Amino acid sequence: MSPIDEVEEFLALTAERRISIDSRTASRGDVFLAIEGERVDGNDYIQQAFERGADFAYSSKKSSDVRIRRVESIETLLCESARRLLASSNVKKRIAITGSNGKTTAKEIAAFLLAKLGRVFKTEGNLNTEIGLPLSLLNGRAELEGADFGVFEVGTNQKGDIRKLTKLLDPQLCVLLNVGTAHLGNFNSPDELLEEKLSIFDSPSIDFAIMNGDDARIKNFARSFNGEVRFFGINGRDFALKNFSYDEKTTLAHFDSQGDRFVKLKGFWNIGQIIDFGAAYLVSRTCGLEEPALVISEFTLPYSDRFGVQRLKGITLICDLYNSSLESWQSAISSIDRLNCRRKIAVTGSILEQGIHSGTTHLKLGHLLDYFDEVAFFNPDREIERAGEVITPSIVTDDPSRLALWLKNSVRGGDLVFFKASRGVALERVFARFLELMKDAE
Repeated sequence: MSPIDEVEEFLALTAERRISIDSRTASRGDVFLAIEGERVDGNDYIQQAFERGADFAYSSKKSSDVRIRRVESIETLLCESARRLLASSNVKKRIAITGSNGKTTAKEIAAFLLAKLGRVFKTEGNLNTEIGLPLSLLNGRAELEGADFGVFEVGTNQKGDIRKLTKLLDPQLCVLLNVGTAHLGNFNSPDELLEEKLSIFDSPSIDFAIMNGDDARIKNFARSFNGEVRFFGINGRDFALKNFSYDEKTTLAHFDSQGDRFVKLKGFWNIGQIIDFGAAYLVSRTCGLEEPALVISEFTLPYSDRFGVQRLKGITLICDLYNSSLESWQSAISSIDRLNCRRKIAVTGSILEQGIHSGTTHLKLGHLLDYFDEVAFFNPDREIERAGEVITPSIVTDDPSRLALWLKNSVRGGDLVFFKASRGVALERVFARFLELMKDAE
């Protein structure tokens, strides 16, 4: 079967079926894709997917089972099928967003604002890889085909990922939020990571570029960019954040965009999230929304694990467990400084995916942690202990229950407790156990 025929058959077969890549979540009628990963081979789980109700499976290996279609590359099949869908859709403006931090936040805000102008398709959750992004397009084809705007989150794990996804999407408006140290260990140098992020602007159809105006490297690139550029940030030319503060359950922000603007945001937004709003603000203005500030007060951040603030028995708890980087730590500390509290306690673990830079990263983290009155290390990954060369933690353990008990016995009314680590550390186990202990103490 030719590659074109494979794409046509795949699109027809999945037209009324959900595509699954995880046998544990496969359900009746699904088409299961047996993807061969670095640690897990999906081919080992095809039968489990069938047992859970999947109708068909795709594999790169031969099989006598008539329910299993063989293709040379599942990744290529996904990409070409998504490209075909996008080309046949009625999307008038394709918007791609990348950055080391804040991609999902900026995407959600931009999609909310653009919905005031027309129908919007947005990629699901944080599906932003060469597998996740096409999968999101294919499983959301009904919304995609009827959308006026498409907002796509684009991520990278290695050199070339962003260029590959940009080629698939061919966006007219591209956003670069920031270039930090997240995933730095997957690249040979910070310059190579910068080049990877900037490749989002390689789209041949690009009309507008929206860039971080606080990064001199990005601004230097913008000088040679052949198109219209708009800058956001603390020192952004087109959106400049002037100040922000917290009320009881809201964030008050003052910014300049062709004049002073003031907005009241639902809940507690850290400075990074407010700057992400700045990028989304320029996206929606570029697309024709007259004044996004008038409607942003209706928006609620759709998750609780990114600087999620809650009060418990006079204690302020901040859950920031989605991911971790030096830049997101700096953003969090700048925001915590605006909250009234007696003592500040950090419960933390390693920043992962730093490779040969891990030692330097955790020494720098140690200096940032010096801001807190007490620090606890959760160390299933031992790299966090490098930060102990700079500051002395009150406790170091890989036992979630022990750490949660220490915290329960240490915390007092008026304190602030900040939980943050890379997702692979699973610090949420400590957070959940701490909440259980506090509830049991009532």
